[in-house]
Amino acid sequence: MVAFYSMGIMNYCSHDPGCALVKVDGSNFDFIFAEEGFLSRKKKSYQFPLRSMKYCLDYFGINLERLDVLTLDFMDHQRAYRTSNNYRLLAGDFIRSRLNIDPIKIKYASSHHFAHALTAYWPSGFDDAAVLVVDGLGSKQQTHSVFHMNNTGKTDLLFEQKGVGIGALYSLGTSSLGFDSGEEGKVMGLAPYGKDHEEFDVSLPDLTGDFCGFVTDYSRQMVRNPSPSLRFKIRFPETKNSVYEPYFARFAFNLQAETERALSHLAKEALISTGSKNLCFAGGVALNCVANNYLQHLDELKGGFFVQPASGDTGIPLGLALSGLELSGIELSSLNSEKFRSRLRNPFSSDKSPLFNLYKDNLEQFVSSNNIKTRKFSACDIAEKITEGNVIALYSEGIEFGPRALGHRSFLADARTEQMKSILNQKIKHREPYRPFAPIVLVEDFEKYFISKVHEHPFMLQAPLCNDFARKTIPAVCHIDGSARVQTISKSGGKARQIIEEFKKITGISATVNTSFNDNDEPIVFTKLDALNAFLNCNADILILEDDVIDRKELTEIESLKVNLNILIDEFRNNYFETAIKELTKITTSSSSKEFYEFLYFNANLTRYYREERMQIRLIDFMFARDKLKLLYIDAYHADQLVKLAILTGNSFDDLVGRYSIINDDYQAAKIMKCPSDNLLYNFSAYSANTFLLGEGNQLSNFNSFYKISDKIINLDLSKVKNLDNFAHLSSLESITESYEHRLDKNIDQLFSQIGLSRQ
Repeated sequence: MVAFYSMGIMNYCSHDPGCALVKVDGSNFDFIFAEEGFLSRKKKSYQFPLRSMKYCLDYFGINLERLDVLTLDFMDHQRAYRTSNNYRLLAGDFIRSRLNIDPIKIKYASSHHFAHALTAYWPSGFDDAAVLVVDGLGSKQQTHSVFHMNNTGKTDLLFEQKGVGIGALYSLGTSSLGFDSGEEGKVMGLAPYGKDHEEFDVSLPDLTGDFCGFVTDYSRQMVRNPSPSLRFKIRFPETKNSVYEPYFARFAFNLQAETERALSHLAKEALISTGSKNLCFAGGVALNCVANNYLQHLDELKGGFFVQPASGDTGIPLGLALSGLELSGIELSSLNSEKFRSRLRNPFSSDKSPLFNLYKDNLEQFVSSNNIKTRKFSACDIAEKITEGNVIALYSEGIEFGPRALGHRSFLADARTEQMKSILNQKIKHREPYRPFAPIVLVEDFEKYFISKVHEHPFMLQAPLCNDFARKTIPAVCHIDGSARVQTISKSGGKARQIIEEFKKITGISATVNTSFNDNDEPIVFTKLDALNAFLNCNADILILEDDVIDRKELTEIESLKVNLNILIDEFRNNYFETAIKELTKITTSSSSKEFYEFLYFNANLTRYYREERMQIRLIDFMFARDKLKLLYIDAYHADQLVKLAILTGNSFDDLVGRYSIINDDYQAAKIMKCPSDNLLYNFSAYSANTFLLGEGNQLSNFNSFYKISDKIINLDLSKVKNLDNFAHLSSLESITESYEHRLDKNIDQLFSQIGLSRQ
């Protein structure tokens, strides 16, 4: 039988780009994955995953032509070009448009959330499960979805919500605290510091959503996707340290508490509706380990609970690759064996030393020419070093799937002293003190330290409570609320397991600190080159490179080593990217940069028109064509917009609007509104367009909404337009250059030089 290859990548410039490639050969199943940031060394890069595509293809020894199916998700449209018209296209979109693949091989998953669901259910091992997906934004403005799945391949989508949801609210709250996109974990760490400051609730917004069945309505708190914004105002932190103030800590506490309330409500509804004992969870919100621990202990959860380790968008490519199999006639239920499901459950790459053959000789020459001394790995020696206060950088076996370090790309340290947190922050992480460090513990000793309904936590996805013994013996990993984001390690745990076993023999303690092996603002190290580079740039004491050990004390002229290693690394990375361009795209050295300029300008203008001018024209058409005797429901925001439109068009407000009623723009509006009527209600339009709410006798479909689900909210504020004569040229060159993979220090000419385009 000929092997079948299914690849998955996201269909737009994602904050967590990556690639997964699945191989099915008869009853044999294997897959490989890589995040683009692993190879480019940029977190939240918004790059097109070209490097990771090459990596996955090379792992199986095939080229792009040999691929059987490439599966994409989508935002608003099931198409590769402009899957959403709301977002200007970036350099990565240009590269995607030149991908050298037969279009007939491109397929589309039914939704972003369905891809998440596949990654949550099939690794779980459950015969039957309720599957909950919660994130910030999915296909057609999804915020959460509920599935019922079983091992026969039967999948029922029970509900999906669009527009407003707890994931989007959490992200907006994260930004309002001064944190960057993707830093929701900081809010989770800060939250316990606000527990005892309820006196600030009177000056903070009410975050309580309105729940009914699977609906969790946050319309009172936020404006929906794809124009997400908070409806309330809170103080903005003047400095990074301002978040320590009780006002901000209490806001974080309330946001976390509301998240736990929303997730527990959805989980209960999912379990009751499906009749299943088991729950699977994925989506970016599933990385909230404090909330996960809350879910684990729900009375309604009578069976198992599985959270996908790569529950954020890093896991989407695998879900897309699995979807591609089914779209091609290969049912996942036909692969339903423990071998198949356990392979999916293994959170580590099967590539033990990524890309090593490409840089092996150069690395060995670098080590030799710089007289870097190495010794053979000894778990006993390393454990002894940890007891002496040394910080260990461990690079061993395949890289973790998902954002959490699980003992293959980890810093290990002694958790027995409270001071180790500040030592790690001084030497390595430079993190805020309110962010806890995680423990890694021998699985058989879990109960000695932690309190939980379950004793196996292999993926660091819950935060059980520390018992008195843990607080006394390993205080460095006990957070202020008495919890710990614990990872249990089994006998198959490799070198990390061996080290902790030896540490236990010496100290009687079977847990250490475990935090991800990466330099500040970098992804987890991928190759040995990355590991050595990160080690040189931080102040860890010992580096373990598989079977070799390097002691910082034995290194000389470290600054010179950094410079020379960076030269080697830059050459390697540039060559890899250029090779990927040549192998996977139609871009050649004879291609003209003019194509790139025109692509970006064309699409930037289309996006601006779609979001702004188009909406303004549609509003004019809507208002001047509608029956003025028909009641128009608006909220205060749109009343203000219509006042502006009346002035701009030379009309009175009454003549323009006719009969109207001002109401709140939330999901509860359905109880007030009468049919037939028109409405200019942005949040409500997502509710009225939801087919899951349009049951028999429901009049939602009779409401004539101005807004479509993919529309941005209308904005007639023209105060920012300073030069009307230059209105057609608002898409400036400066805004275009930012599109190079979100790197402000790269201009277009440098991009052409890097990928081999001629400058014409």
